[in-house]
Amino acid sequence: MPIFSKNDLQKLMNVQADRCLSIYMPTQVAGPETRQNPIRFKNQLSRAEQLLMQEGLSEEETAEFLKPIVRLEEDYAFWQHQGQGLALFLAAGQTLTYQLPIAVESLVTVTPQPQVKPLLPLLTDDGQFYVLAASQNQVRLFQATHYSIQAVDLGDTPASLETALKYDDPEDQLQSHSGSGGGSQAIFHGQGVGTNEDKTNVLRFFHKVDHGVQNILQGQTAPLVFIGVDFLFPVYQEANTYPHLLDEAVATNPDNLSAEELRDRAWSLIEPHFHQAQETALTQYGNLQSADQSTDELAEIVAAAHTGQVDTLLLAPQTQRWGHYDAQSRQLEQHDQQTADSEDLLNLAAMQTLLNGGRVLMVERDRMPNGGDIAATLRYPVIDSLVNA
Repeated sequence: MPIFSKNDLQKLMNVQADRCLSIYMPTQVAGPETRQNPIRFKNQLSRAEQLLMQEGLSEEETAEFLKPIVRLEEDYAFWQHQGQGLALFLAAGQTLTYQLPIAVESLVTVTPQPQVKPLLPLLTDDGQFYVLAASQNQVRLFQATHYSIQAVDLGDTPASLETALKYDDPEDQLQSHSGSGGGSQAIFHGQGVGTNEDKTNVLRFFHKVDHGVQNILQGQTAPLVFIGVDFLFPVYQEANTYPHLLDEAVATNPDNLSAEELRDRAWSLIEPHFHQAQETALTQYGNLQSADQSTDELAEIVAAAHTGQVDTLLLAPQTQRWGHYDAQSRQLEQHDQQTADSEDLLNLAAMQTLLNGGRVLMVERDRMPNGGDIAATLRYPVIDSLVNA
């Protein structure tokens, strides 16, 4: 399953259309419960029909607009291979579908731009991480959050040390300690990698693993947690080229641990990292108030996000603020509810912040500045004349 990245966000932003349908729904991963998936999707389609007709489309025009995705309702194989959630975008006949490793709440919007706010945990440092479980016998990569974990296919990356060395020069392969003529086997001695030759072979193996990991995680910023016996971690650090590998590792043999057990072990190590990011951002928000480089005014933030002025955007989860923003005139209108010409302004601020190199953090409302749903720190002071609240 492809990992949703900022490149995917850019792809969504490049969709040129009068309207974009965004559908989110939780999905069942396995078992008889997967039969609920197409039923939920049918309900989301009904909601989409209502919204499109509210925008003035006729029944025939609505049916034509939805035609590219209606067939999914009967696609048995599609619903049997889902993650924790599903995101689907439809605009001008173009369909983009993402199976998600995180659970999402049901949501349907028809707006000028795609609704990406539920995807933010996958686009920021706040909530998503990767787990690399490595031993001499097995290497597994996972995409995880606090409450979910999903395997990531490493493709052609060797799954074990023996497999990796099998394709090297036969004279360089490790020899079995058993004395038999059987296949070679990696030998990790009790307190560490044994001889220099052993370490060289392990390092060679880990270079191959790192190559596979880097191919998948290139451009990502989420932290990577290594889980393996303690003497392997420094060897992997030597091979590693992913810039967000955590300096600490979970020291244990991961081979017999389930995905959920690996997630829990990794979370115990990574949780302070996420909390610290929030604490630092909230402290910085307070410190910058006297310099007019922090604000919780929606109009100021939306304008600043468009010009690349937002350094860190703080958002409360599961909230919407409907309205319209004209980037040319910098005029912002707020609407009491969603209308045919409105969009979620919080979503708009998040997209523009990310695309202009800023950071977005999700913060529970009771920890947000002034208990609001949006706040931001700025790279330079806000200019009042450029916005109209």
